[in-house]
Amino acid sequence: MTMHLRRCNLLSASLRRLTTTTSSLHTTAPCNSKSNVKFMSDRYKHLKGLIKQGYRQRCNVNSSAVFAINQINCGTINVYGFDYDYTLAQYADIMQEYIYESALAYLVEHFKFPRGLRGLSYKTDFCIRGLHYDVDRSLLMKVDAFHIIQQGTVYRGLRQLEAREVDEILDGRRHIPKHVIDQSFTDGGDKLRQLMDVFSLPEMMLLSNVVDYFDMKGIEYDPKILFQSVQQAVRWVHVSGKLYNEVSNNLDTYLVKDCLHGLLGYLTEGKKTLFLITNSGFQFVDTGMRFMAGEHWRDAFDVVIVNARKPSFFHKGKRPFRQLLTSSTNEQHHVSWERITELRRGDVYSEGSVTELMSLSGWKHNQVLYFGDQIYNDLADVTLYYGWRTGAVIPELAHEISAMNSEVFGRSIIWLQTLERLLERMQIYRDAESQQLIREWILERDSIKVRVKDIFNPYFGSVFRSHLAPSFFAMRLCRIADVYMSSVNNLLHYHPQHFFFPIRSSLPHEGVVSMAFQHDGYDRAIEKVLRQAFQFPDDGSLLPEFNTYLPDKK
Repeated sequence: MTMHLRRCNLLSASLRRLTTTTSSLHTTAPCNSKSNVKFMSDRYKHLKGLIKQGYRQRCNVNSSAVFAINQINCGTINVYGFDYDYTLAQYADIMQEYIYESALAYLVEHFKFPRGLRGLSYKTDFCIRGLHYDVDRSLLMKVDAFHIIQQGTVYRGLRQLEAREVDEILDGRRHIPKHVIDQSFTDGGDKLRQLMDVFSLPEMMLLSNVVDYFDMKGIEYDPKILFQSVQQAVRWVHVSGKLYNEVSNNLDTYLVKDCLHGLLGYLTEGKKTLFLITNSGFQFVDTGMRFMAGEHWRDAFDVVIVNARKPSFFHKGKRPFRQLLTSSTNEQHHVSWERITELRRGDVYSEGSVTELMSLSGWKHNQVLYFGDQIYNDLADVTLYYGWRTGAVIPELAHEISAMNSEVFGRSIIWLQTLERLLERMQIYRDAESQQLIREWILERDSIKVRVKDIFNPYFGSVFRSHLAPSFFAMRLCRIADVYMSSVNNLLHYHPQHFFFPIRSSLPHEGVVSMAFQHDGYDRAIEKVLRQAFQFPDDGSLLPEFNTYLPDKK
């Protein structure tokens, strides 16, 4: 595995080095169109042939890993906190369909939406987490880290808008102003809304199906009323208790039995203090935790907080805790009116605030690591304002890594990067024939980008990337979380005192760090690295023609 990673790193480094410019890139090459085109075409064919014949998928990413954004020494972390829904309790995907069907029924019965909507099913492969919804225009879209709308990912209903339509609707402006983006994750954002958590998936699908139905039937509607109605319908599924009852009565359908036994034992044996903060009610949490961790799950936790009302829990002053008086029969519970002056192990508390939690517990802010699935509601405030370390749990990561580990992805990405380096260098040839070849390469590059996008999701692509740039979701994740993973059980693969180090990523100007200067013979060096990465002999025996147009060795 180490050798495989070394080969991948060598290949990646070689491609980065191709971006390093020489003085010739700042000048115009001699104009001899026939020799220029032949030289360019031969370079293209040689590199493409080398990748086509030699590429083998050898460097796979472990989907059970914990990925570090910021360095974090778990040896100095004494307190581990967890959210419940989609963090400790990782629900089966079928839950999204249940929320969708229940919300759709509520739209029809309560808000009197057309009954024809009942025939529209949930499409499991349509939406991804992290999209933005333009309320006034009824558009679902993907935005990158630079607030640019990604081409090919703008949908009105289920219909993908062509680039021309998008330009007409947005007046040719694909950049979203910062103040609009900043308001999009607050209740005051009435123009654009971010849909960043897993529970947003049924909402996005419902919005898309309803908008598509209304457009197809020629039904006029107020976009804001439609959006608000869908939001209220989805919220009703949660607050009415309908979802809680469904899950509690069908645990085998939605949860994995005994899946947390190992994790809780591992952490307690590692001398970690555990706490739970969830917006869910105690009866629902207790039922799920008994199924996943056993009857005595509360013995592992020093503090259990339910009905926390996050994100208010993290920024609403010193709201006091109230003790929940539980019973062994697991029936209706009530709260005490007494003032809480200490947090006792074995008791259950509701409401409260992070200020009260830190005051009563005596924990130090930099010794707390909190895990959650919602970037804003769970993680943002505690890391930005209180200095907690944070871990994001992203179930979709397992699918993304599986797609990345496919041979079609690896081959496509390597050729895409190679083609881009060719485009970077060959622009010096400004004659008409050379420029036509450049335009053909750019069209090929565009088609590869679409193919890579479709590997992850045929409509919106990767959760984490928008072609070359990180997605807006990934940008916010990297700003807020210290580590991320597909499941909290990934922690089991590391010692409780493990020190996580992030991979050092290069800035564009740092491409020359590993190469002191650019020289005329660097193509030969790149070929050598490619051969090493693909296990080709270094004597040129497999593709002797590759050296035809390379400069002679000095």
